[in-house]
Amino acid sequence: MVEFKEITEENFYDVINLEIDDYQQRKKFVAPNVRSLAECYLYRHENDVFPYAVVTDGKVVGFILIDIDETEREFMIWRMMVDKNHQRRGFGKQTVRKAIQIAADSGKYDIVIADYVKGNDGMGHLLRSLGFKDDSFNVEFNEYVLHYDLTEIE
Repeated sequence: MVEFKEITEENFYDVINLEIDDYQQRKKFVAPNVRSLAECYLYRHENDVFPYAVVTDGKVVGFILIDIDETEREFMIWRMMVDKNHQRRGFGKQTVRKAIQIAADSGKYDIVIADYVKGNDGMGHLLRSLGFKDDSFNVEFNEYVLHYDLTEIE
């Protein structure tokens, strides 16, 4: 099972050294983790963007960036990636499930939002298999936007 760990001096290099495969890089399916961390720095005073190392058995296997909007009651998976050496082992699905559970347990959010770049059919399938519903297509970013309705969880 995966855990979300705060990014610290101890795991910083593990996070920025995570890689996606060559095809995923060429298609720009996800921004480099160092860019995500830089964006967290830009938004640090907003206190609404949270980066985490995705860890299993003490090893960093991925990265997730959460963007929250408590006013709109939205919890967004802004970015998520699993290292190329750990893909196809269920860590992506576990990561999204954990994000949904955190959002639901908090009681602060009505929806979880996730998006994926057009062509990243694996991510689209993963999100839909967990109950995400198509919402829109963002032409500017070439991304499909999906919503998971937390108000329907029993």
